[in-house]
Amino acid sequence: MDNFTYEYYETIFKEALAHEYQIITLKEFFLDEYDKDKKVLVNRIDVDFKIARLRRFYQIFKKLGIRASIYVRLHAPDYNLLAIGNIKIMQDLISIGCEVALHTELEDVEHYCQLEKQNLLKREIAFFETIFETKLYGTASHGDMTPNNNLDFWKTNKASDFGLLYEAYDDKLWKNCRYVSDSEWTRWKAYENGELLKDDRRTPIGHMQEGCRVLHTLTHPESWYDGYIYE
Repeated sequence: MDNFTYEYYETIFKEALAHEYQIITLKEFFLDEYDKDKKVLVNRIDVDFKIARLRRFYQIFKKLGIRASIYVRLHAPDYNLLAIGNIKIMQDLISIGCEVALHTELEDVEHYCQLEKQNLLKREIAFFETIFETKLYGTASHGDMTPNNNLDFWKTNKASDFGLLYEAYDDKLWKNCRYVSDSEWTRWKAYENGELLKDDRRTPIGHMQEGCRVLHTLTHPESWYDGYIYE
């Protein structure tokens, strides 16, 4: 399926509701704030680029009465999180119950800038909570075109050490879900309990139709558009 229009994006969540999925944030998942006797869709968004496209996601979520966990970068070359328009986007998302949090790049920053990553994360959490006047419950590691794996930070550190509830790839979710991601831009990929489902290019709707109990979707604003990906 190569339909990555905003119209289809809305259809994904309409279908989730039609298939009686609870659509929740990662915070709600890790706090067990959902009905485990019912199907659940954990709605995650990583903002690697094109933060302005979140406005369309916000409109869709507000229209459908649903929410997501949205991870934003402090070190993105493509956008300034503190631009006035971007602060407003974040405020709008928070106003409809979305969780906003950090898309961390701790290994990259340490390797290139020689900043000690534990102290950096503490400062970033404090900064984020101050600017957006919201409690930060978790983070999601950003993957980039560098030699570093930002997820490696969590091999020797625990979320609780930083006053956090989770990291998005913690086993409680990663090892107990069907993970479906648009991270290959023009096609989907899927994992079952942390293991790649080879050649499974179904959209989230295909997995819903199969009756998947815990569906974890990851989408990126830069993958979605009205008529053309570079519009």
